Amino acid sequence: MDLPTIKNSLVDAGCEEALANEIICLYRGGQNEDALRKMKLARCRAVGILHECSRKVDLLDNLIRKAEKEQSIRK
Repeated sequence: MDLPTIKNSLVDAGCEEALANEIICLYRGGQNEDALRKMKLARCRAVGILHECSRKVDLLDNLIRKAEKEQSIRK
C-alpha cells in the first residue's frame, strides 16, 4: 500500500491526525515494526471503545425491554 492510502485508512479508522502522521513518518524512516506496533495499539483502543459501546447498547436494550414489558402490563 502507498503511504497516502495508509494515512487515509488510519484517519478513516478513527486515528487522530497526529498519530496517523507519526505512523507514516515511521514507515518513511524504515521503522516498520514501530509503525505496526502503533497501529496495533490504535486497534486495541478501537476494540476497547467497541466493547464499551456494546455494553451501553446492551444496557439500553435491557431498559427498553423492561419499559415495553411494563407498558404491556399496564394495558
